[in-house]
Amino acid sequence: LCFRSVNNFLMTGPKAYLTYSSSVAAGAHSGMEECKFQFGWERWNCPESALQLSTHNRLRSATRETSFVHAISSAGVMYTLTRNCSMGDFESCGCDDSRNGRVGGRGWVWGGCSDNVEFGERISKLFVDALETGHDTRALINLHNNEAGRIAVKATMKRACKCHGVSGSCSIQTCWLQLAEFREIGNYLKIKYDQAHKLEMDKRRMRAGNSADSRGATAETFHHVHATELVFLEDSPDYCTRNASLGHHGTEGRECLQTGKNLSQWEKRSCRRLCTECGLRVEERRTEVVASCNCKFHWCCTVRCEQCRQLV
Repeated sequence: LCFRSVNNFLMTGPKAYLTYSSSVAAGAHSGMEECKFQFGWERWNCPESALQLSTHNRLRSATRETSFVHAISSAGVMYTLTRNCSMGDFESCGCDDSRNGRVGGRGWVWGGCSDNVEFGERISKLFVDALETGHDTRALINLHNNEAGRIAVKATMKRACKCHGVSGSCSIQTCWLQLAEFREIGNYLKIKYDQAHKLEMDKRRMRAGNSADSRGATAETFHHVHATELVFLEDSPDYCTRNASLGHHGTEGRECLQTGKNLSQWEKRSCRRLCTECGLRVEERRTEVVASCNCKFHWCCTVRCEQCRQLV
């Protein structure tokens, strides 16, 4: 992700919270890196312009893809703030010990240092949701997807425990909540992307000119959508062809996979999806790659490797 995009993302953040701005930038960056991983073999592969375009008032769209951008970047910001808080990087917060001492279940009690997701959620809202200055349907959709991303962080948290008792009998355990790996949050939101709901707005009421009626139509639409789900308003283009004004790079020149070890069916179909179905042909290129191999540790203390050549 180019840092210009992250900086644009931050520029409207509340100036009183500059203490957290580097964590917010890192969180937005990690969110977009995860986006690139999740869409690596798809026509839309989360280009560097995705975050910037999704927050730029004149260029905003509300497709299935921008719903994921908002959710994953919001999750990334909350995740990084929460982790940094638990690591003691901020003076204003630390572990969440609000439940410590309570019985959590049979044979275990709350204790230890739970990740403070409440803090991460609160500060990330101040930064991320502040980008939505409008009151139109797109703004409401973006705010909804931001919240879905934050919910994903909480929904994937894991319980970690430590045993106590005579001779390690583990008769009682002390447990706390900790963040999952961010990849797990990415996987969770990718499933939500695949199941995203298209909102069918009452366009007649929306165009009526009565702002109260318009708000009522929007509220009725959102009433039926669960907070955990991603929502979008517009159908996506096919992403085959380049559209510079919308930040679509097209698929010409992209790499795809046909053979290789442990490829999923989705990866094996990437050449058809990116090339042939977009009216392009697949061109195979063979490249010799030089990499370190057969590395051995020598006492003390060096590692020596051979240089191996492989045809890819």
